[in-house]
Amino acid sequence: METRTTRITSALGALTAGIVAGMIVSTSLVSAPAAQAAESDAKITQSSNTGVVIARDQSVPLTAVPTAPRAVTVTTSPNTRVTVKAPRSKTRSAKTNAKGLATFTKLKAGKKYTVTADGESATVVPVLKVGRARDLTIMTTSEPGTITATWAHVASKARGGLTVGYTLTATPVRVAVGVTTGVAVGDPDVPSISVETDSTEAVLRGLDPRVLYSFTVTPHNLLGEGRASVARMDRSLAEVSGIAVPSADDADRDSAGKTPSAEPSAVPVAAAPPAPTPAPTRAPQTRTIWVCPDEFTEVDGVCTQNRAYTFHTETETTAYTYHDEFVETNRIWHDHAFNPHNGCAYTVHGDRCMGWEIQGYTTNVKDAAPSGWTDNGAAYARDVDIKDATPEGWSDNGTEWIRTAAKVARTVPA
Repeated sequence: METRTTRITSALGALTAGIVAGMIVSTSLVSAPAAQAAESDAKITQSSNTGVVIARDQSVPLTAVPTAPRAVTVTTSPNTRVTVKAPRSKTRSAKTNAKGLATFTKLKAGKKYTVTADGESATVVPVLKVGRARDLTIMTTSEPGTITATWAHVASKARGGLTVGYTLTATPVRVAVGVTTGVAVGDPDVPSISVETDSTEAVLRGLDPRVLYSFTVTPHNLLGEGRASVARMDRSLAEVSGIAVPSADDADRDSAGKTPSAEPSAVPVAAAPPAPTPAPTRAPQTRTIWVCPDEFTEVDGVCTQNRAYTFHTETETTAYTYHDEFVETNRIWHDHAFNPHNGCAYTVHGDRCMGWEIQGYTTNVKDAAPSGWTDNGAAYARDVDIKDATPEGWSDNGTEWIRTAAKVARTVPA
């Protein structure tokens, strides 16, 4: 019985092992195609990367900007013919370089030019460098830490016109003398403050009333910045307006606004007398200065305003000129014996006098129109730019119109 049992057990073990081996083989046969399919799917996924930009339009939009006094730079596609033209002026052209740039110089500042290239067009106005701002005046306001600033500057067409802007900046210089603060020069808590405007006046807020500032106003146009006008404070806003400024000792006060006291004494302390009534705040002191009116700039002590010439087109004419021309009407052939006594008006061939007699008349013929002129049927004509008459109140200095004005009074802090 024991021997038979052992054989049956061995047979069952062998059968079980065979079944397991068969399952492993079957699993291998099934999993191999699945792995191959997964690998194939991965390859398909990698090769179907859609939406990737592989080419792009290389054309460059046409632009034109001032880059130097009386000069503009045009940007478009490389090796492209570009033209610029202003009313009543000659057309100029150039070819862009390998970078797509073409620069035109010696243009008329303040005049609008039309730029064309490859069917596109744009407009640009050449300008001169912006002039200097003058007569910066800083005044206090009823709002703490706020000032108003005014200055003089002429934004002519030639210097940028409506493209001229101004940067007003207040830069800390030092803490005002006699004002208790914990602020030192260069402290990041007292930064410079700036504001941009296109007017000749501005409001600047956020100033520290305890600090002295240096103010600058800098004009700028498309070519960059001009020279600034500078005004420096010699009294802080706190001193001028009488505003109470918290001191460093205020940090010792508690949250209730009371100064912590020492330990209570056993000896009664007499009540302190009432504090004296503070003296009324003195009104800010002012002074009067004399400055040039708006739109005028002080030049060598004289308030001056400049204005570029304007022009109009007129037709110029000149009388026709003429020259003589012979008009042939007939020709007669002559052939007769040569007689030395009578001579020969033609050519002598042997003993014969032969030649053509040309008959006609001389008449006056009108000359062709000179270069730059046309024939309007009555005279030679051409269009020319004529400078307009000097405006009333202005004078002509040979390069532009100019006028002067008297200074006006302006009240500023003392």
